[in-house]
Amino acid sequence: MSITKKLAVLREQHFGLDKLPETIRVPALGGRRDETVKPVGTASVDDLAFALIELNARSSALYREIDAVRTLHDDARKSGALGVDIAIDAVIAAKGGK
Repeated sequence: MSITKKLAVLREQHFGLDKLPETIRVPALGGRRDETVKPVGTASVDDLAFALIELNARSSALYREIDAVRTLHDDARKSGALGVDIAIDAVIAAKGGK
């Protein structure tokens, strides 16, 4: 059975795997100096573990970005800013800035 067929069967059998990517990125770690992109159908358990390290780091960075944007939005609204107002200006003015 081809890798493509195996992935299709796996995705059909397991609801949680419908978003499984075709490839994974295995970051440069330890003795490896280069990132490797591998078809998920040929990825070892260790490849998946290393890919998860990178995905978790990207996820954490995205959540920090989401939180920062949400904080700016919420602070601007709390300072009385309306939809067309510049958020940063509203927050600075509310804190006694220019």
